Amino acid sequence: MKKKIFVFVLIAMMLLSSCSSASKRAPSQTESVQPIYGMVEAPAMEEAHSAGTAGTGAQASVERVVLKSADISISVAKPNDSMKAISEMASRLGGYVVNSYSWKDKDYSSGRSYDKATITIRIPAEKLDSTLAEIRAMSATGTEGVISESQSGQDVTSDYVDSESRLRNLQAAEAQLMKLMENTDNLEHTMEVFRELTNIREQIEVLQGHLKYLKESAALSSIAVTLVAESSLQPIEIGGWKPEGVVRESIEKLVRNFQGLVDFLIRFGITCLPFLIPLGVGIYFLIKALRKRAAARKDKRKKNEVPAVVAEPSPVEPSENK
Repeated sequence: MKKKIFVFVLIAMMLLSSCSSASKRAPSQTESVQPIYGMVEAPAMEEAHSAGTAGTGAQASVERVVLKSADISISVAKPNDSMKAISEMASRLGGYVVNSYSWKDKDYSSGRSYDKATITIRIPAEKLDSTLAEIRAMSATGTEGVISESQSGQDVTSDYVDSESRLRNLQAAEAQLMKLMENTDNLEHTMEVFRELTNIREQIEVLQGHLKYLKESAALSSIAVTLVAESSLQPIEIGGWKPEGVVRESIEKLVRNFQGLVDFLIRFGITCLPFLIPLGVGIYFLIKALRKRAAARKDKRKKNEVPAVVAEPSPVEPSENK
């Protein structure tokens, strides 16, 4: 009777400690179970292994788990009103708004200010295409008002199946350890099994949280929408002359020229400098050696030259007049 009470208390302590520690512990997918092989019976290990093998075999027939997302930018008459309409659309479709932001942007070439807005929503994955079609229809000029659009998907089926397999293995090991704890009479072994059970319970809760995150992410797709005022895209025209076109063309040409210069410097630095630097150092030392040699020859010639003695003319004696 005392033994059963002791085992019951240990199990209660294990459940309480695992719940408190799992809430503080950061999720980790790289941890592995370290079972007490000397204490767990062979049937338990075989059962866990068979569960993992069955999970691997089921991977081929499992439904694909794909995280879908889209990014779209459109021109609208009033970005703030369109942002509210998209928010209502998300609620109507069973989704929600992740974040939204609106601001004033200024065109310095014309001095005018325009409204801009961004909103990110999550909607059921099966309604992704129909939702994008509704957002395109919000453009002031129809589908021609779609500035940019992109879709992407991340296949996490392998991660999902692997996590499920690991979860089954952990749950099987947990069940066998529970049986082992009930049948052991050694207090030291009981405490060791209790510690292992606590560790396994933490890993089970981490995997369950990870699987829940993957399921929810796959069930709801993300759409990031950028709303641009249509008036900001209209060209400025004065008597048939469009100064904004000239300004834009000049800026693009300046950027292209600068880009070409930077590209040339990068190519020159990567392809030529590794050869020119050693060559320049060699030429420098060669010129220095030649100058030194020429100076030595010049000094030698000066030493070998004998200065010529200039004979002074003998004075002429005046002739005597006889």
